[in-house]
Amino acid sequence: MNVKPNIGLYLEPSNIELARQNLKQFAWARQAFEQWKRQCEQWLEISEEQIYSCVLGMKDEVFAYGISGCPACGTAFPMEPAKQHGMFSSINELPAKKITCPSCRAVMPSDAFPDSGAGLEIGSKAYYLIGMWNFYYAGELLGGVRNHEGLVTKLTYLYMLTGDVRYAKRAIVILDAFAAINTGSIGPRDFTAFGSEFEIGRLHMLTSIVHRIKLFLAQAYDWLGGLNGLLDVPSPALEHLGLGGTIRSNIEAMLNDYMLTEPGGPYYDLKDGNLTNLQNHESDGVRAMLAVGLALGRDDYCEWGRTAVEAYFYNALGRDGMYYEGSYGYSLFTGTIFLDIALLALRASTKEQLEAFHPFACDRFFRFAVENPLDMLCHGHLPSYGDWGKDSFVGRTANPELLLEAYRAALYFYQFAPSNELRDRARKIMLQVYPSIQERLGIRGIDLFFRHPQEAAALPEIEYALPKHNTVMGQAGIGIIRGAEDAAVFMRLGPNLTHAHDDVLACQFYDCGKEISADIGYGIYGTNAHLGWGSKAIAHNTVVVNGDSMLRSGQLFKPFAGGEFTWLQQEKQVSAMEGRAPRLYGIDDYRRMLAVASLTNGQSYVVDFFYVEGAETTDYAFHAFHEESTLQLRGTVEKPALHWTLAGVDSQQKLYYDKPGLSLGERLTTGETFSELLEGEEARLWTPEPNNGYGFIYGVKEHEGAERFVEASWAAKSGTKLTWIGLCESGDRIFTGSCPSLDGAAQHPIMIQRSSQAKKQYAAVFYASDANAAQAEKCVSQVSGLQAAGTIVTAIEVQLADGCTDYWVYSPGWQAITVSVRGQDWLIRGRSAWMRLDAGGEVMDGTCLCAESMRYGKYEKNGSAERWMRIVRVDEKESAVWIENGEAAFNPGKSCAFAKIRPQGFDQSSIYPIQQVTQDGGLMKLHLRDSLVLSKGVVHKTESDIIQTLYPLPLGADAMGGGERDTPFRGRWMKGQKGGLAEIVAIPELKRIRAHISVPFADGEAFEILELLTGFELAFI
Repeated sequence: MNVKPNIGLYLEPSNIELARQNLKQFAWARQAFEQWKRQCEQWLEISEEQIYSCVLGMKDEVFAYGISGCPACGTAFPMEPAKQHGMFSSINELPAKKITCPSCRAVMPSDAFPDSGAGLEIGSKAYYLIGMWNFYYAGELLGGVRNHEGLVTKLTYLYMLTGDVRYAKRAIVILDAFAAINTGSIGPRDFTAFGSEFEIGRLHMLTSIVHRIKLFLAQAYDWLGGLNGLLDVPSPALEHLGLGGTIRSNIEAMLNDYMLTEPGGPYYDLKDGNLTNLQNHESDGVRAMLAVGLALGRDDYCEWGRTAVEAYFYNALGRDGMYYEGSYGYSLFTGTIFLDIALLALRASTKEQLEAFHPFACDRFFRFAVENPLDMLCHGHLPSYGDWGKDSFVGRTANPELLLEAYRAALYFYQFAPSNELRDRARKIMLQVYPSIQERLGIRGIDLFFRHPQEAAALPEIEYALPKHNTVMGQAGIGIIRGAEDAAVFMRLGPNLTHAHDDVLACQFYDCGKEISADIGYGIYGTNAHLGWGSKAIAHNTVVVNGDSMLRSGQLFKPFAGGEFTWLQQEKQVSAMEGRAPRLYGIDDYRRMLAVASLTNGQSYVVDFFYVEGAETTDYAFHAFHEESTLQLRGTVEKPALHWTLAGVDSQQKLYYDKPGLSLGERLTTGETFSELLEGEEARLWTPEPNNGYGFIYGVKEHEGAERFVEASWAAKSGTKLTWIGLCESGDRIFTGSCPSLDGAAQHPIMIQRSSQAKKQYAAVFYASDANAAQAEKCVSQVSGLQAAGTIVTAIEVQLADGCTDYWVYSPGWQAITVSVRGQDWLIRGRSAWMRLDAGGEVMDGTCLCAESMRYGKYEKNGSAERWMRIVRVDEKESAVWIENGEAAFNPGKSCAFAKIRPQGFDQSSIYPIQQVTQDGGLMKLHLRDSLVLSKGVVHKTESDIIQTLYPLPLGADAMGGGERDTPFRGRWMKGQKGGLAEIVAIPELKRIRAHISVPFADGEAFEILELLTGFELAFI
């Protein structure tokens, strides 16, 4: 049978031939096909009556994820479909709908836990047992909640490949049944009050997930729509409900339902091509609009969706290819949406339109979807900052799930990019990644239906090589330094935007196959754990100023336009970075220098200098390990405990939860809310006072330093150990306590070092070791302080277990520094340097981290002073700048991999990776990796100094709605296609720019926001 689509909105007939070629060439393709076939054949054995009975029976019952866990034992249920297998009774057992708890084996509903379909409430928690059953089978049949393809999609694939109409018939039955109960349903109940009728989606799908599944539904309808004899007949599902209509009209009604906006979700309205905020929710809506527009011949939907693509690629993605919402996990997820949107827009475009803008010709998009995921690997792990789940991956090689995402993204460019250059870049990455992920291919349809490099099948099994270089994402404000054995340190200082946490200058440390620093992570939006604990600065390894007293009730994080990387360095033995962000707290200085030092035995340790000036109090927080662990202190004396929580320490008022058993951390439980709500507390969208997370840290003990350096040791149950050795000055107070995971299932020991100094320099060394590895404890044997001459200078000596000794000096200000090392002066002109001596006291190595020069006896090492040069020419299309007299500042013998750029007169710079340095007519030409275009837009109208735009500008706007704050685009220039020119002052709203207008803009004039212009300053780092 010749199977053809109506449109070919996603897959075309040529993809069927590609799939057949893949089946011949790749073992994983054959295994996937057979697995699809086995699953679909099982459902073919079930009668149509059973399918209709199963689905239509859900009509007057609820749907629910089941985030409250088991009412019998309190344990959280697994959320992934693969892990849920076996929990739910089969549809052959209908009308009974039973779930079995994997932990306590309780079978429910039961006399103890009755549920007739609406759920039950115990105390202040709601449980939806039948709702979970409905949710599971709806996801299995229709798909999409976990971005997985349901049975309808797999049946359609088998029909496409075999021509067997049995598969098509069964897919149509499922679509007909769900379409009949879709309209008017109100979404899963986990995120509303018990008994609420508030609409928050459809069926089992939350708001944006309704749109996510539209692609699957439209794609299936595209291939099934030509079967007139099966579709243009009365709908059994509608007849059962006492309604009339054909199967086709029933399915099309489901496709047309819930379009253009998101009832119960974030506000937007896509009518007339309007874009509101460019969040992942809205992009799901754009994807659905394109898919339904193509499937049903809605030219308006197609046009609106097609024109939205460029706005997404240039306004939701930064010049560094990073997605604006503050979480890299969200970036990966959004990548799948953007790839779908790009392909659908490709199908919806004419040849002339593609010549003007081809979605797969966009280098910024390629970097976002394909290259950045690999550059972001930390010791093989996905950095889990912001609103994303904790990093539970254990391994010293690249996380295969992340590699799989990068490979699949490259598949699209290999298939659809119009240029040979971009297709070749995609192919090279695919060949690098393929040996590590081939066994995981076949789960998604594109794996089978897209083209793979033919030579991939013959590649040997070689592990993907982890990145060795430092990584900087300049606009996102992300830095990663790497050491021996791929140990990595991650730090973020970029803007606090949607889905961010208050983790500016936080340190995430990766070694021994784990994220040692154990970022608390994110699970469910708006819960007590999310708003009150996981998003707060104290839950991250950073310094909190003045107890975060400026946070309002319910506020997630502090509004912040972003800091700057002041310098970076990568040498053979040392990688280092420093960032500053004083505007985060509005104080004089707030900066952190982190360095990874590599040892000869393959281990690494981290040195940490954190300087704060202008605060009343500062709290340096540190915790480790997601798994069960213990904490021991050495070099301290315990003082009498006066308060139960950290919030109670020095509090001016008596806090009701500052008692054993009542603390916020002790009461967190499954579902990320409190086990018992006390008077005045709410389960969602509520924060306690003070809103700084301190009330979640309990069992607090206070210690004072008995020695100048204090040692804290976290020992994980698995045998991994984290040793932290930090400088403890007179007046410093050290607190220890416990803090919870998001659902309270685990309690983690935490340490806080508090200072009341107006100018405070924290200094510490820490390293991880594995009890199961050779030389596990042989890293750092002792840390001590050194005498140093200078203003606010800290110098430390790190004695290594191999007999060598490292010396570090750090100061927040540039000066001449003298450090006494073994009776001899170590002279540094600058701010920071490192030196290693062997057991006999001879210099083995050294580097000017941020210094012009250093000298120790006969050993001398030159660095470079910061020198700003004028940019005399700019080419934004080529991402190139030209400077005069660059040779005086550029040292070919030193790694100058980055440049800082700023407008003249500004005290904060942007950082760019340098790809190439060449000479051009007496000028030095720098080819920069990042785009020079920050965002794009179209002028709607201009009134005085206000420019209204058609497209949102989330990368530059105030995400907190605070008005005229310091925008990340301050001092940058708008350049119009018709000559308009303006300097940006502020972006108080997503579509509203306040600017100094030099040349007026015309209504409808397209413009670019440029990072720099001729006359800006540049310095090498």
